[in-house]
Amino acid sequence: MARIFWSDSENRVVQSFGWRLEALLLRSLWWLVTPLSLDHASAAGRRMFGLLGPRSAKHEHVLANLATAFPDRSAAEIERLALGVWGNVGAVAAEFAQLEKLTDAQRNRDRIEIVTADSGPGAPAGDTPCVFVTAHCGNWELAAYTAQQLTGALDVVYTPQDNPYLDRMIQDKRRALGCGFIGKVNAVRSMFKSLRNGRSVGLLVDTRVDEAPLQPFFGVDANVTTTPAWLALKTGCPIVPIHVERRRDARFRITLHPALRVVREEGESAEQAVDRVTRAITATVEAWIRARPSDWMCTKRRWPKDLMRARGAYR
Repeated sequence: MARIFWSDSENRVVQSFGWRLEALLLRSLWWLVTPLSLDHASAAGRRMFGLLGPRSAKHEHVLANLATAFPDRSAAEIERLALGVWGNVGAVAAEFAQLEKLTDAQRNRDRIEIVTADSGPGAPAGDTPCVFVTAHCGNWELAAYTAQQLTGALDVVYTPQDNPYLDRMIQDKRRALGCGFIGKVNAVRSMFKSLRNGRSVGLLVDTRVDEAPLQPFFGVDANVTTTPAWLALKTGCPIVPIHVERRRDARFRITLHPALRVVREEGESAEQAVDRVTRAITATVEAWIRARPSDWMCTKRRWPKDLMRARGAYR
């Protein structure tokens, strides 16, 4: 529609202006919260996004995702959960400003509690490359930090921001995590290479991957990535689900769940094995979200649009 009124060159100018404005807003937030303590910075981000988020265009997706996941909740309950979602997103945005401080183990030993649910064969160790899977829960950036500390060599998949100014700012802060990064394009080949070279890999599995097969997620078919199961089957590396829970402000519990080994059962094809393990991963993520819905960043549409509309998620 914009091309009716503006030329392509003018559109690029408008887009560039919007990108710069977004970067300025985030930089302003970081400037405001950097002098604060970690807890106060987190709380400030929570309050700010709690006010601004529901007024944004993405609020429609948050409400629709929550309504699809929790059809038994009333509209008032969904609105309350959505406010919590925006508060958590704001806390994460503010915590980015002090990510180096948050990941300083010597200064913040009481902020990050790590619970290892598996100490048997296949548990994370420096000499055992793993496929770590997580979701946009709590401050999900800390999953990469924890996995890097446990294995010593980690590459995580990330989706570059459309806004190049934001992308540079965020990636600069992420250096505090200590891990390497793999761009989303051709990520499978790069992850396979990392695992073959003895490096662990990590990826978020709660986002929509349009080309992925459909599997039930909260009882509704969703496009679910099979990449973790496929990689594990090809390399023999275990899959380790890692969950970040926000306890309060900038304090977290990070749980490493029992490792999953992808082994073909008798009479099972490789495709069936991948499908079975992917369903197990999806069920694990679903349980995390059911337990703490407001910890889940769901600002992008998660299920196919026609299925969400059929359930009345989009008004």
